[in-house]
Amino acid sequence: MQPPKTPPLPTLDWSSAIGLFIINFGTLDLLAQDFLQSILPPDEFTRFRDRCFHDRITRLKEHVTAADYPPEKKQAMAQFFARLEPVRELRNHIAHGLLRIGLAEDLKTPVLTLSLPRHLDGSNSPDTRHLTYQELSTASTALADLIEDFKNLFGNWVVDADIRF
Repeated sequence: MQPPKTPPLPTLDWSSAIGLFIINFGTLDLLAQDFLQSILPPDEFTRFRDRCFHDRITRLKEHVTAADYPPEKKQAMAQFFARLEPVRELRNHIAHGLLRIGLAEDLKTPVLTLSLPRHLDGSNSPDTRHLTYQELSTASTALADLIEDFKNLFGNWVVDADIRF
């Protein structure tokens, strides 16, 4: 029996929506880490366990390139990694940036401004992201889809493990 699909973002406030996004990103990171633990020698896994998500994903890509997966599965994995990159970038802006809620140019639509700490003002920096609630909701749905796709492509190592209490 398959575990239930990670639900898309319900109607929440900004804080809850951001928190849910971060929690779900942590789920994806845990899945990637657990998969790496299953394929890497213990000493190599120990090095990657303490690295950032980007490094773990880079190592997963190396594994996919070297492994003997059917071409259609390799293609699906490559598409997964391409779809992951914008979600990872958004997560980095949320986790490492300065967040402010303001109004869009229409002075009606709330917008989350995500700027990097080195840009204290942040508003006009090219690295600044301006995110509507709908865009955050769309990114959360994309993240939920990535979690499901990871499970389908690589296995659900969290649920498939033999857990005893």
